[in-house]
Amino acid sequence: MKKGAVFFDRDDTLVKDTGYMYKIADFQWMDGALVALKQLCDAGIAVFIVTNQGGIGKGLFTRQQMQAFHTHLLKEAKKADITITDIAYCPHHPEAVTAEMAIPCACRKPEPGMLRQLARKWDIDLGQSVMIGDRPSDIEAGKRAGCTALQLTDDTYLPDLVTAAIDIIKKA
Repeated sequence: MKKGAVFFDRDDTLVKDTGYMYKIADFQWMDGALVALKQLCDAGIAVFIVTNQGGIGKGLFTRQQMQAFHTHLLKEAKKADITITDIAYCPHHPEAVTAEMAIPCACRKPEPGMLRQLARKWDIDLGQSVMIGDRPSDIEAGKRAGCTALQLTDDTYLPDLVTAAIDIIKKA
């Protein structure tokens, strides 16, 4: 039986964004991120990250550098007894340095491709899931995928949004 999950944007939702985040030295959790992620793990709800990484397409960093950053993120989460099930990323950008990376794609948010891909891979019911992000493109991607979408703003605290997400998933 399919279950719901929570999908997070990465930059300025879980990780502080200082601009094209790929350097491990720049890694820093957002306030409340570990508390929020732990809430979900304790509730038995799968956690995913969906992140636009157009810096790859723009030639600012490589897939390998991004992967090293993600490996570090996963290790830091594990230290706090948090499991992040999977991370999906989109390397495309309209201003990419190659035509191959500048293509319109189904994965770059606000398109829902990353969420749909993870849902197929992990047998997730998107109608019972929640997308949490800080940008309108995150919210739009979640809605287009069929999720409930919650926006992190300067006036919201991530653990409070996660409490709401848990309630939504448990009631679905």
